[in-house]
Amino acid sequence: MKLKIALYAVVIGLVLSLQACVKTTVSSSTSQPPVANTPETSAGDLVIASTNAFVDAFGTYRVVGQVDNNSSTVLNSIELTIEIKDASGTSLLKDDNGNITPNAIIYPMLYTLAPGVSSPFEYSYDTTNGTPASYNMTITGQATGNANRATLQWENVQLVDNGSGLYFLTGKLVNTGNQWAHIKGLAGGVLDDSNNLLSANLATTYATELAPTGDTNGYDRTPFEITFPNPGSSTKWQLYWDADVTDSATDFPMEVEVTNTYFDQDGSARIVGWITNNSTQTLDDSHVVAGLYAVDGTVLDAGNSIVPIPVKPGAAGPFSISEFGIVNNNPDQAALVQTCSAQVDPYFTSPASYESVDLSATEETVQKNGATWTFDGSVSNTSGKSLSGITLVAMVMDAQNNLVAVEYTSIFPSGDAIATGETNSYSVSVYLNPAADATAFTTTTMIVGDVK
Repeated sequence: MKLKIALYAVVIGLVLSLQACVKTTVSSSTSQPPVANTPETSAGDLVIASTNAFVDAFGTYRVVGQVDNNSSTVLNSIELTIEIKDASGTSLLKDDNGNITPNAIIYPMLYTLAPGVSSPFEYSYDTTNGTPASYNMTITGQATGNANRATLQWENVQLVDNGSGLYFLTGKLVNTGNQWAHIKGLAGGVLDDSNNLLSANLATTYATELAPTGDTNGYDRTPFEITFPNPGSSTKWQLYWDADVTDSATDFPMEVEVTNTYFDQDGSARIVGWITNNSTQTLDDSHVVAGLYAVDGTVLDAGNSIVPIPVKPGAAGPFSISEFGIVNNNPDQAALVQTCSAQVDPYFTSPASYESVDLSATEETVQKNGATWTFDGSVSNTSGKSLSGITLVAMVMDAQNNLVAVEYTSIFPSGDAIATGETNSYSVSVYLNPAADATAFTTTTMIVGDVK
């Protein structure tokens, strides 16, 4: 069974009838380490422009900084060396075997830096292993490389303090060039008034390939979300990206249809829908990214998920996105949500590399506990072939047969494979809109086995 994770390209705007209650106070505080100091260092025209150290709200000591490429050459394979010492001058760093080591190697968040481009870096240290008193950063490696930079711009950005020690930086990246763009890395952080980087992190939610500017379907842009620790009340944000033009993007003909949007009983936003495969090949690993927007277009949040099963030519696969880091925990932000988007990333969609078979559920029951419906049953391997895994998708449809809620679970073999004739039980819960009238709702299951 292939393990499926999520990332994100057909942009659709829908009006969300989502309501939130309660208000939350947005505040945060962090403590600073006793001493944290490092001189600016350089290797040629590669410069450590700034560093900062702080203890975040979770007790982790973080050394953050920015490296600038001030040369006229494209640089990559950049290597940084960090030292962290206690008050007596003894190193606090340990190697993989638990032995004290004088330093550690780290790397910038972005791999390739064109001339004039910067990248954040970060190293985190668990303070339960000792109290840091000082740190030092040096540049210890780099190589020349090549780059054909894409031209991107940001829009509709917001920075939100979640009140629990984290910042969320959201917005859109837009390809303004006339060729496809491939985003190899995206990071963001906050600066002080002197433009020194205080805290940063890589983004995990965005579409990595963007169509040329002006794409009629909106494939030329992507929402994003970046989460990083609050270093102590700074609101000046900065974005960094590593992106090249590409002529190898494969734009599979796929259609995205959002069929339902709602907040579930736990206050989590959910976007549900179908991806239809209009190609001649079975497609797999179709990652979907979604954005939630205010009435003025501000990106309030972004989340991602995956179509959990391979989608055959002419068929459709369901998706559900509910991992939204901001609106799911901030009723004030949730109340601002007005529209949404959903898109598939061409880079993470590929022809299936394995055979799959359709299976059927037996003795399935659905227990309806308010807005939580739990599907219990069993599935037998009737394919006549050994399977590396089984994916079961539980779906709820309304009276017009529109998909309103979906969840999935996976069954893995206890040994090398799920044998022919073997039966496995399953249980999966689906979370509905508590405000919906479910009287006429129906259920269905979709079960697919991966041939070993």
